[in-house]
Amino acid sequence: MLSFASLALHLMTDFPGVDTPPLPDEDAIGVETLRRMASVRHYNQWIYEELAPFAGQRLLEVGCGIGNMTGYFLDRELLVGIDRLPASVEYTRQRFKDHANVEIFQGDIVDPDILPRLKPYRFDTAICINVLEHIREDGRALRHIWQTLKPDGRLLLLVPAGKYMYGTLDQALGHFRRYERAELGERVREAGFHLIQLRYMNLAGIPGWYLNSRILKRHLLPQSQLRWFDRLAPFFIRTERFLRRGWDIPAGQSLICIAEKT
Repeated sequence: MLSFASLALHLMTDFPGVDTPPLPDEDAIGVETLRRMASVRHYNQWIYEELAPFAGQRLLEVGCGIGNMTGYFLDRELLVGIDRLPASVEYTRQRFKDHANVEIFQGDIVDPDILPRLKPYRFDTAICINVLEHIREDGRALRHIWQTLKPDGRLLLLVPAGKYMYGTLDQALGHFRRYERAELGERVREAGFHLIQLRYMNLAGIPGWYLNSRILKRHLLPQSQLRWFDRLAPFFIRTERFLRRGWDIPAGQSLICIAEKT
């Protein structure tokens, strides 16, 4: 029987034609969390399904990490991923080296020096999934993303929600904040975007995060809890989608923002 760590690595090869090189050893808690989250396939698929209808063909992924979400967008004309950590960049580059439409390189979206390299791609979509909370100058990051997009380009953003849930898990991961809906909307508009959607996601994730981060003071989400979450995720997802059809429930572990460059 596969150990959980081995299973997580195995699940990361589900994308056709994608290899799995050795994991980087920098940012140990961050990489371990990404590895564990790679196994929560239903959750990752859910994120993709919420964002994919708004994605174009020329994508910038800000903070690609070890490529957990990169593989979902391999069918696009162009996918450029950037990350600050050299080992993560090399790992993700090796994972997708056989895909000619994928480019991965090191860079910090807050650094103005990266803009001349990104602007010529004329991206129609920028994806930023669980990354903005890691950036101290999040307003500057959003303004720089705005500059990389062509007119009418879209920002697809997912961030952790609820300041009341901020705890040891967030601190261990290097989160500067969790967002409230009004706060996130203001930041995105200040960067020059027009809001299309701004909504909560993942009601079922609230109890587990609050328990582990605020009460038990853990630094990593337990593997056993993630296994159970993934088993129950199809039910959670169907239930939440049904509830949100007629009710904009003002709660969720995450916030999704779809915005357009104006």
